[in-house]
Amino acid sequence: MTNRTEHGPNEDGFSLLEVVVALTVVSLAALAVVNVLGQGVRATGADEARTLAAIVADNRLAEVMAGTAPPAVGETSGVDHQLSRSWAWEMNVGPSPQPRILRIDVVVREAGERQVLAELSSFRSPQ
Repeated sequence: MTNRTEHGPNEDGFSLLEVVVALTVVSLAALAVVNVLGQGVRATGADEARTLAAIVADNRLAEVMAGTAPPAVGETSGVDHQLSRSWAWEMNVGPSPQPRILRIDVVVREAGERQVLAELSSFRSPQ
């Protein structure tokens, strides 16, 4: 019976270099996954903001269209609150290319911000 203490070229297991390279590859893959997940979260937040801004713009137009009196010509603005957030809106009522038709434009931003998140237009008879 021989006691073998020397390891030959057929040694089982991984070298330290192979382990370091494998860990590096796994780390890079994990970072890529985290980055993609972060982008998804940011995109979801932006979609939510645009959706809520569109709802505010839609509500403004619905109020104007449902009213019995025509809207006053000119610019008006205000702030609405949706889901604990404030939304600044501006409405511009003016003539359209067609006589006897008013054009109504609504622009919505998150309060305190400059970026327009929703913009809607509609037409209404002045009577």
